[in-house]
Amino acid sequence: MRVTPIAGLNAIAWTLTTVDILLVLGRFRIHWRKNRRFGWDDYLNALALIFLLGFIITYQTFVPIEYNAQLYALGMSDTPPTERDIVLDMKLNVANSMMFWCVIYTVKASFLALYWQIFEISNRFRLCWWFVTVYTALTFLITIPSYFWNCGAPKDFLNMEVCNNRSRQRMVSLLVLWCVLNGLGDLFLMILPIAVLRNMLMKTSQKIGIYLVFSLVLIIITFDILRTVFSLQMRPEFQDENAIWAILEPTLAVMVCALPCYRGLLGWSASSSPFSSFIFSIRGFSDTPRSDDAESLDASDKNLPVKQ
Repeated sequence: MRVTPIAGLNAIAWTLTTVDILLVLGRFRIHWRKNRRFGWDDYLNALALIFLLGFIITYQTFVPIEYNAQLYALGMSDTPPTERDIVLDMKLNVANSMMFWCVIYTVKASFLALYWQIFEISNRFRLCWWFVTVYTALTFLITIPSYFWNCGAPKDFLNMEVCNNRSRQRMVSLLVLWCVLNGLGDLFLMILPIAVLRNMLMKTSQKIGIYLVFSLVLIIITFDILRTVFSLQMRPEFQDENAIWAILEPTLAVMVCALPCYRGLLGWSASSSPFSSFIFSIRGFSDTPRSDDAESLDASDKNLPVKQ
């Protein structure tokens, strides 16, 4: 059996986390230089990074304990786990899982804040945005409590004996539930702005660039599916075979969240502002005309954030 060494996992975790830190700091620098202010999407991206640091720290603490216990059970380690190690491992495992989902859903919230900032002028878009926002909040409120049913009744979620005897079907059901709820929410995030793009009065190359920004969510969906698939395929006697995927999903989610502000990656010139034309085209998408069109168009175009 091939086991990924702890040192290799740590190197991957901290390398990607360092990239995340640099990207988020760069995001704040770009937005401060452009606008002298920050938006909710910036703050939520930073909050996701904080949760990610909590995820990595708890991961670094409990995974070596869990690795050793599983390798000892397989006869690949001479150090037996202590009772204290087992209790600490279970508590840190719960904390780590909570941090994982907080990262994922804070990234979703950051994207939603970005979308609102760009498209809030459209009344029809607002309705769609509220639908996705409510769905995201509900799935978060379902995902977090459902974790406490992982071993059966919530009172047993820290009971090692009960958890070791849980049925595989229960674990499979929860993993599939989390994947479906999370993946569907990410799909909504990607689709949400697409209907607006076709009404935008801008160059095709700019539309493609903006669509690529929205399509970055596909990366998160892909890694969520991969993590779930590998979790379902892992052997009961070594349940950390999916550790690499558990690291990649939240670290790449924070990375993807920070990327849209780096518009230079999409080939936009410093003088161009593709989002400034949203204000004109979204009027056609909105089904509630305003009486102050001429005045509001001019004012909104000046105030519309172009930093993204």
